[in-house]
Amino acid sequence: MTATPARDKVSAVLWLAAGKSQRAAAEAAGVSPGTVAQWRRDPVFAAEVERIRRAWEEQPQDGRELLAQLDEVEARLTPAASTRRVEKQLARAVARGLRTVREADR
Repeated sequence: MTATPARDKVSAVLWLAAGKSQRAAAEAAGVSPGTVAQWRRDPVFAAEVERIRRAWEEQPQDGRELLAQLDEVEARLTPAASTRRVEKQLARAVARGLRTVREADR
C-alpha cells in the first residue's frame, strides 16, 4: 500500500475547512470518501482542518497567508516515516541491482 501524498491531504483539508462535504473533499484529493473519513479520525489531520477553518474565518481576504499556512500543513502531514521507507526501498533496489551485476560478471 502506498502512502497518499501530503498534497492530496492538503486538498482535502482545504475543502473540509471550507465546509464542503467529505465526498467533495475526497474528489478534490483523488481518493475515496472512506479514505477522507479515515483521515478525519487522525488527530493531526483534524487539527489542521480546524486550524485552516479558523484562519479563513479570521482573514478571508488574505489568500497569501492561507497559501502559506497550507504549505505548512503539507509539511506537517508529510510523514517522515514514508521518506525513510522510500530510502530503504531504494537502498534495497540498488543492492539487488549490484548483486545482479556481480552475478552476471561471474
